[in-house]
Amino acid sequence: MVPNTLIPNLASLFRVDTAGVYLQKIETGLTHLSYICRVSGQQYFVKVYTPGENTAEVVDYVNRVTAHMRNCGVPASRVVRYSLDFANIVVHEFVEGEIANGDISQINAIAELYSQMTLIGAEHGIDLTKAEYLSGINSFTGSIRQVEEMGIAVDTSIQTGVLGLTERTHKFLQARLPDKGLFHVHMHDDFTEKNILMEADQVKLLCDWDAYRVKFLAEHIACTACRFSTDRPLRGELQADKLFCFLRSLDPKVLGYIPNLEEFAQLFPVLATLKHLRTYAFRNSVVRKDRPDLRIPLLAWPLEHCDWLMANHQQVSDWVWEALAGEQEGNIN
Repeated sequence: MVPNTLIPNLASLFRVDTAGVYLQKIETGLTHLSYICRVSGQQYFVKVYTPGENTAEVVDYVNRVTAHMRNCGVPASRVVRYSLDFANIVVHEFVEGEIANGDISQINAIAELYSQMTLIGAEHGIDLTKAEYLSGINSFTGSIRQVEEMGIAVDTSIQTGVLGLTERTHKFLQARLPDKGLFHVHMHDDFTEKNILMEADQVKLLCDWDAYRVKFLAEHIACTACRFSTDRPLRGELQADKLFCFLRSLDPKVLGYIPNLEEFAQLFPVLATLKHLRTYAFRNSVVRKDRPDLRIPLLAWPLEHCDWLMANHQQVSDWVWEALAGEQEGNIN
């Protein structure tokens, strides 16, 4: 259903009559609605944020980020209509393309885009200590425990599995991470198929920059590589050929920010679980309040995927090391 005020507000933005505004709903995120808008024979993407106290600040930040990325050659969304009078509505240039499907033929281009974005973020990268990094893990661990204590878990068996996985992950990282020098960079933290438009094997658009934030680079690489190395997103085991393709398609300069690739390979399966653990409380809330139909894809599949990573820790580490060691030898030669 289209919000009652959306068409009149868009008509005001475009300075046309409401009869001249046509909307088609497309893929919807958990925090916004998205549409294709047709006005005066032209098409646009329209993103409608959930209204909040700081909506204008959030949208302004995203608009500044996408403008900077476009100036750096990244195919980010271009804003064509925006007004503080309708602060939660952003109109973007329409780009032809298909949502990335995760096929191995697309991975090279996706990894190249990922490298480009990473190197831009690394220009202002910072080193954090292990204690600083683990404080963030302690924070989301507390949120997971709170879900249990308040009795609001959608599925108690999934809740138990997530909490146990979180504790094992924290213990492993506490023992294996170096005490300092954990390189953090600004990253698109929702770098997934649904936010990438492709034309054949070329990336045409990377959208949804709301989650552009500072991340531990090693963790982000692990999570992203795994995302594009499964048969279906968030579900089950990795496919070695996809994993090799993604890692070997990364710019060597990106890997140069990882001080010890062999140690990274050992950390990789554990780091790759963190994206799912960080967002568990939020996903549980979404399923509980609005989308019980998404219990399996939002809660069960991510846990299944993480359990597989931990159960096959050494195999995954060996794959990562083989991919990276081979890439380094190729660069030397």
